[in-house]
Order: sequence, then C-alpha cells, then structure tokens
Amino acid sequence: MRSYTKYKYPVDPEKKENSDHFLSLLLPNQKGILGYILSYVPNFADADDIFQNTLSILWKKFDQYKPETDFVAWSLTTARFEIMNYYRKSKKEGKLHFDETLQTKIDEESATASRQFNHRMETLRECIKKLTPDDLQLVKMRYEQEMPFTKIGQRLGISSPAVLKKVSGIHGRLIRCIRLKMAMEG
Repeated sequence: MRSYTKYKYPVDPEKKENSDHFLSLLLPNQKGILGYILSYVPNFADADDIFQNTLSILWKKFDQYKPETDFVAWSLTTARFEIMNYYRKSKKEGKLHFDETLQTKIDEESATASRQFNHRMETLRECIKKLTPDDLQLVKMRYEQEMPFTKIGQRLGISSPAVLKKVSGIHGRLIRCIRLKMAMEG
C-alpha cells in the first residue's frame, strides 16, 4: 500500500496558515480515513479514487470546518457521502448493490473503532512522554525521520542489531505502559 504522507496537497500561498492547520489534522488521521473507505469499497483502486476525492473536498471546504468539532467525524462524514456517490453511480451502471442496513452497522462499528483508536493514540502519547531523552531521540529517528536501523546505528555509533534491540525494548516498555494505563481506566 502506498504511503499518503507524501501526497502533495494544493496550497494557496494566501492560505498557508490554514493549510498548516489542515495538514496537522489530516496527516495523523489519513490512514484511518482510507481504512474507513476500504471497509466499504474493497477494490483498492476505487477506494483510492474516493480517498483522493474526499481529501480534495476536505481541503476545499476546510474554511467551513469548525475547530471545536471532531475533525475525524467531519472527515468520515465527507468520505461517507463520497462512498454513497460511488455506489449510486455504480448502481446506475448496473455494477453494484449496497445494503443501507449494512452501511449503518459499519458506521456504528467504525465510530467505536475510531474512538478506541483515538484513545489508544492518546495513551501512547502519554507513554512516549515518559521515555528518556535518548529513547525519544531513537524513536524519532526511526519513526518520524523513517531512518533504517543501519543509518541510526551509524549516527549513534552502534551496530544495527544493537539499534534493533533498543527499539524492541522501547516497544516493550510502551506496550506495557499502554496496557497498564488502559487497565487502570477499566
């Protein structure tokens, strides 16, 4: 599956501040939006077209977005309308039939999954704050900068297997932290 973090969003120079805000909301959620679309449209090419249309609409209508509302819910509503348009068009062409009851069920499950995912992500952020500065640097190099283990090892002056061992240890601590926090919350 291709990465959408490299997608070039159209930016009007006069809307630069708006585009930064838009991207700060979109980038952490775009895989969830695509996943939502794929739950309705299993053909990846069609889902990708719907995803691109949804992103375009979100950007065009971003000035209508109310910051006090849930960006993910707003995005998924837009995606849902694009999915419905896709099925209407496909039905007219005699290609597909879509059950409204199934759509309602998928929406309910998707909303629950989205809330759970957001809660887990917030818990992960809290756990990341507890990392040592060295561990945090290692996580950033691996996941923000997408550096391979060999390059991280070269920068830190350690072997690739040592980097892998450190990253695995950090993963283990983060998983334990998340599980503990979520268990304490019930």
